[in-house]
Amino acid sequence: MNNQNLFSQSYDEIIKNILGDGTHYFQMLGNPQSFNWPVAPVGQLSPEAYQLMSAAPTYSPIGEFGGLGESTLFANYKQIFSHVGFSSSPEQAAQIKKLSDQATTAQNKVANATTDANTAYNTAKQNGGVIFTTEYPTVKSWLDGPGSTYLKEIATYKKAADEIFDQIQALNEANQPKTLQEAMNLAKLPSGSPSAGNIPRGWAVVKDQSGNLQWQPSFNISTDSQDWRQQLTNGSIGKKTITLSASKSDDSINKSWAGASTSVSTFFWSAYASGSWSETDISASDDSVEATITLESATNVLITPGEWYDGGFMKQLANAGNSGSGYQILQPYTADGKNALFGKNGLCSTMMTGLVVAYKPSFSVTMKSSTYKKHEQDIKAAAGFRIGPFSFGGSGGHYSQNVSTTGNTTTLTGGSTSDDPVILGVTVGFPGTGKP
Repeated sequence: MNNQNLFSQSYDEIIKNILGDGTHYFQMLGNPQSFNWPVAPVGQLSPEAYQLMSAAPTYSPIGEFGGLGESTLFANYKQIFSHVGFSSSPEQAAQIKKLSDQATTAQNKVANATTDANTAYNTAKQNGGVIFTTEYPTVKSWLDGPGSTYLKEIATYKKAADEIFDQIQALNEANQPKTLQEAMNLAKLPSGSPSAGNIPRGWAVVKDQSGNLQWQPSFNISTDSQDWRQQLTNGSIGKKTITLSASKSDDSINKSWAGASTSVSTFFWSAYASGSWSETDISASDDSVEATITLESATNVLITPGEWYDGGFMKQLANAGNSGSGYQILQPYTADGKNALFGKNGLCSTMMTGLVVAYKPSFSVTMKSSTYKKHEQDIKAAAGFRIGPFSFGGSGGHYSQNVSTTGNTTTLTGGSTSDDPVILGVTVGFPGTGKP
């Protein structure tokens, strides 16, 4: 049995029970994450916090975070400036157009180098088997070791793209409206040392993989950094109950903001053992399976970009296009449509607006006793259990379970005993357009 309907039910239930009334652009995580970011010193963001808050979600109701080459709002935002010209002399206009083409080439090189690195990692993983996967469980861990040459190549191309951005800024500076000069200045990498303690407006300090301090664009979260976990533990929404049924047909996920048919490749039912998750598909041949997930508390944590982000300019550019604003979108780019700056296929299509988080989820799953017997060994040995976007234990915390049988029905109950809240998904915004 295809579990697409169960993912769709989960998506719909989270929106109804946690996000509530109104229009919500929600992206559910195929693999939930534990919200256990360490607290960073004043003026800094933890690498874990920065990685998630800065991400530009894929244009899909289901998403993943943490991969190599993951798109970020800041990188996409800076690309916009590389393809916009302002009223200038013919000579300056020609120079800006030339630099815009060079920016496109540099950005393509970043994308190609990222693809090459992912391909090399997957090939090495396939050839290296379990030993390789144990030593290098993620692309990023491999890049810190034998794949470091790819990381250096990507960094070189990114640096080249940044230098082109600076040249375009210098050419435009004399003709830009003052507010847009400031916008581009705020998006420019600070020149001082991150360790000096003088943090420029719109910027924060983040440790890289080697522990060195680096400048990164700032992001704001709606809870104070010292109280993130405590406030999420308390929750802003009371206890919620979510029910799922394998016999129920549901296609609400295909009617979401991203549209089209959504295919989910991750496991819906899985157990955690020996350091990894493996499929335990109890509904494959049992449509009597039903699950009830109870959340002790939940909340939607708002996220906004720092002062480096000029949302007003993005809106003006997306709405005004090529006319009447003292600037032009350089060919072959347009505000939307083919070679778009904004919208579904645009250079800057999405941004993170919030985290949908649950605290201490628990579950009760009923199934035929014959179904349980089929999966009993995997379930009993598990240190964690996962139901779609809901994770209990495993690598993200502690887990408890209990099994009882009445007649031909077996009930599996359990839950997370960890104090770390679980990120079920994110809410998505759309630069420039404000909507999909």
